Amino acid sequence: MVETITRDSEQLIAERKKRLLIVVDGDASRLYYTSILLQRLGYNVYTTKLAEDALEVMSITLPSLVLTDETLPAMSGLELMNRMKQNSETREVPVICYTLSTDPSEEGKCLRDGGAAFLSKPAEPDVLFAAIQKAAEITPRRYIRLSVCLSVIVNNESAADGLPIDCLTALSENGMYVSTLNPRMAGAEMPFTIFLQKYVIRVVGTVLHSYKSGEGPLRTPGMGIKFTQIKPEDQAMIRAFINRQLMQDLAGGME
Repeated sequence: MVETITRDSEQLIAERKKRLLIVVDGDASRLYYTSILLQRLGYNVYTTKLAEDALEVMSITLPSLVLTDETLPAMSGLELMNRMKQNSETREVPVICYTLSTDPSEEGKCLRDGGAAFLSKPAEPDVLFAAIQKAAEITPRRYIRLSVCLSVIVNNESAADGLPIDCLTALSENGMYVSTLNPRMAGAEMPFTIFLQKYVIRVVGTVLHSYKSGEGPLRTPGMGIKFTQIKPEDQAMIRAFINRQLMQDLAGGME
């Protein structure tokens, strides 16, 4: 019997619907870089160079989080955060200071004034993602989940055995989603072979969720897998692959 999605899983998916983030940065190239990266991470993003503009937007709609540089053309990022904390409507909106400064005293001030985190630019995508998840989500996700289209062999079965090679459609350091016409039962543990471009990665995983056609968030048959055995070097390779995909064509914004 193939298990359907649970009520807890439905709630988790609802919590992880696209969040609105406001990004404030006086540098146009870095603002563009951060905006595109966050969109690739699955967020809706409003960008501005001015703290005053961010406050005006928040008078209309509240974001899930504000990501701000400290050095802005007029009102500073720290002043923006202080203004937000003094307003009953915005005081609960988490603020992350995202800056070129590496001064420890600046970090201390940000956190003392109520900042959720202090990140030095440019942050690796997984570092930025983890900080936003921790600040804005009830159940934060630790690892980035990237939409992909990769070949995967389930349970060491392949076309050579008369069975098709399945498609891996979502990948993280900790697991994956496999689109397959033959989803296994939840709780089943088995080996998988992942073809990550020119690399072959072998893991063992447990089926957490299993869906027949018409079920689950994608309405297609498949299964969500958590890795239970994976070599550290293979996990690092997956992390590097995800970061490369997210930062593709964005190198200019890292300068």
